[in-house]
Amino acid sequence: MSKKFPLVVEPHPDDYEGYDFITLVRFNDDTFLSVIDNVSKKYIFGYVIDLCGKDQFDEQTLIEVAYDWYNTNGDRYPISVELSKRGLIERAQTILRAFPLDYVTRVIGPLPHFNMAGPTKVRKRKKKELSKNIEIIHKPLKTVIV
Repeated sequence: MSKKFPLVVEPHPDDYEGYDFITLVRFNDDTFLSVIDNVSKKYIFGYVIDLCGKDQFDEQTLIEVAYDWYNTNGDRYPISVELSKRGLIERAQTILRAFPLDYVTRVIGPLPHFNMAGPTKVRKRKKKELSKNIEIIHKPLKTVIV
């Protein structure tokens, strides 16, 4: 199924007094308060605050980590990298969700996009030796003065 309408990302309202890094995602007629990790061509990956709990992942811990990340490195790398640095990534996986873009109708808040494809590979050709039967002729370049 392809989406008929493009995804509209809205900024927070002017009277919004919450954290800047929190994003509301409207998915399948449900709303999710999330900290968005990254956006790919087909999915929005985010840590859903509504799923936090003492058994899963502490909400206060997520807010503190997200606050520090957003104010220092929020434009350099995804929050999952920050969670990994702090040794919290395994516990945070319980609240990570992938929202297919075809079913997301509205996004309010930041929607960071990081290119995580990895380094591009450069293919080098192998140097081939010329056979001794080929003669190399050095010709001087013609210079044109304009």
